[in-house]
Amino acid sequence: MKELKKVKMFCSICEEIHEVCLMEEERETIVKGENIKYKELYYKCDKYSNNNIFMSGDLWNINLINSLDEYRKKNDLLTSREIKQIREKYHLTQSEMAYLLNLGEITITRYETKQIQDTSIDNMLKELNDNPLFVLKLLEKNKSKFKRYDEIATYVKEVIDKNILNFLNEQELIAKYIQYDKASIENGDIVLDIRTLTNIVGYIIKEMGPTKKVVLMKLLWYIDSLSYKNNGHAITGLVYEHMPYGALPIGHREIIELSSIKSNLFINESEYEEYRIEFNEQYKIKKLKKEDKEIIDKVIEKFKNYKSYEISDYMHKEKAYIETKDNEIIPFTFAKEINEF
Repeated sequence: MKELKKVKMFCSICEEIHEVCLMEEERETIVKGENIKYKELYYKCDKYSNNNIFMSGDLWNINLINSLDEYRKKNDLLTSREIKQIREKYHLTQSEMAYLLNLGEITITRYETKQIQDTSIDNMLKELNDNPLFVLKLLEKNKSKFKRYDEIATYVKEVIDKNILNFLNEQELIAKYIQYDKASIENGDIVLDIRTLTNIVGYIIKEMGPTKKVVLMKLLWYIDSLSYKNNGHAITGLVYEHMPYGALPIGHREIIELSSIKSNLFINESEYEEYRIEFNEQYKIKKLKKEDKEIIDKVIEKFKNYKSYEISDYMHKEKAYIETKDNEIIPFTFAKEINEF
């Protein structure tokens, strides 16, 4: 139970206008057959010691949406707020976004409030967010439905112009993983998801501070390997190859260009090119799954003070490196035998 603030309003307990406490407390409910924990808001009247809590109609709605959004998060669906942010990104009304996706006029209104979208709709909404070219294509296809066609097309083109480099970089990374589109021993029994990878890479760099590319790549391998060892699957879905400085994921050049980080090329003391990776302060990190965060934090704690050559030397002593050859994919069977932390 946590007091958030005092609010002067009509109190339905004592039927007077005075200051009441806005409270927050963790509750548990069932959504679609699943137990869901969420933060519930309510008011408390300090004039009474018993039966002194109440809710307004607005709080009822907020609490309902909070519980549904926790279900969405648990099942990797966009929250109501995220759906609204995608819509606003392209300056669309709720009806216009529904027209874009060929849905009923009030469908998006429902998704932004009290109805949970199914997986197929969620995937389409994520595609809208990630691929502004797809938005422009749908807009053209459904042109007759839009009174503001020219205005919306201008907004979409501005998003394309602003984000095209990130989009093309992500598409390049996706293309490199086309042959790894099913769970296997090569990707740690999990398929690459760009959104998840972007979030994890951002979290690592934010926690570590400015980091060299060599260090980031080794951290990713240890995170995936430790997760596979402890939980039976990797976290990122990356596939790693045996390279001179240790394990290196396929698509490493694209990884350092993800939107959650910034990479800067410089010449080191040995006159070799190196990349320094920094966190992109404009990127908002999403909450990590508890089991993933525990793994990531453990790896960061282990290697946070290692220099790039030290973490490379450490990795060279792993059986995964010793028993594989140059340019060979390192299967996650070796994850069971990584050095203890």
